[in-house]
Amino acid sequence: MKKILIGGFVAVSLLAIALSAKEKTMEELSKEMSNPLAQIWNLSFQNNYTMLKGDTTVAGVNVSGKDHINTTLFQPVLPIPLENGMTAFARPVFTYINAPTTVGGHVDNPGHVTAFGEDRQAKMGDLILPMGVGVVKMKGWSYGIGATFIFPTSQHEEVASHQYQVGPTALALYANDDWTVGTHLQHWWGVADDGTDGVKMANHTDMQYFIIYNLPQAWQLRASPHITVNWNAQSGNKLTLPLAFGVGKMIKIGPMPVQLMAEYQKAVISPDYITSEDTIMLQANFIIKNPFGDL
Repeated sequence: MKKILIGGFVAVSLLAIALSAKEKTMEELSKEMSNPLAQIWNLSFQNNYTMLKGDTTVAGVNVSGKDHINTTLFQPVLPIPLENGMTAFARPVFTYINAPTTVGGHVDNPGHVTAFGEDRQAKMGDLILPMGVGVVKMKGWSYGIGATFIFPTSQHEEVASHQYQVGPTALALYANDDWTVGTHLQHWWGVADDGTDGVKMANHTDMQYFIIYNLPQAWQLRASPHITVNWNAQSGNKLTLPLAFGVGKMIKIGPMPVQLMAEYQKAVISPDYITSEDTIMLQANFIIKNPFGDL
């Protein structure tokens, strides 16, 4: 498996270099990349280091104190331009999770796993796949709609959803020369399990909001955390609401433009039992040429 992943990464990296983006200013690329519907191809690598807190008893195991989880996300963003300013998008998210395995928390969403325990495992997580169509503009309103899926591909046992999930997705944002403000909404219902006993069908929402302010020299001030709601949880324990602050910078590595981002996220509302507290997000987007044309 490791050889396959390494070989795939090398192949994708060589493709990225071969298809490096056409010459644009760093400021132009930085503004276009703020729009998740933009017709720029990029390979996104994100790492979330999340501090967890817990105060509960699950299956006879007492959970109290703090722990952490490390989630790595790889997302190839390869939109296809359509007619009349529309674009088709499919944004698969491959997850790799280093997590405790004694007690699992809310694991419906592989991008926001919580868990506690002394034993840890680092393995592939479930696959997320939002896809649909949208109207994209670099200034003014952009919007899109489609379907989103989660597939139980996780190699973890405790830190996994163990079910197929499906639901709607929608994006809406407004952009001008200085600001990009918008949201990406996804909701999933569990529709079938993978044969694991005791699986409760999921019913949860993820809403990523993003506020981006463009600065000179391709710098950005930005916030892009995820609000999550687990509708199956008890009253008062459904919502996780983080606030965030971060920076971004577009640079070049050889011929390839790369957008670097760092963000601190703080959960101001969260469940009482096992939940995220603080997250440090690091991300790099390697921009490559869209062979079907770009904006």
